[in-house]
Amino acid sequence: MAADPVLLAREGWERRFMVAGERVEESAALYRRLGFAVRIERPAAAELREECGDCRLALTLFRVVYTRRQP
Repeated sequence: MAADPVLLAREGWERRFMVAGERVEESAALYRRLGFAVRIERPAAAELREECGDCRLALTLFRVVYTRRQP
């Protein structure tokens, strides 16, 4: 899955990975402790590869973790 180009270019976020369940908040908390700002987004259908076009479960269960250094 590709990262959101607007978040990358204009806002300086770095796409880290996709995660589901309790791991969403665990991952966010870890990055915050490391000094990063954290943004959690739902994956967009356009981000799915063609062969995963019908993988709607991924869109409901998973989240994309973005981070950026805090000033």
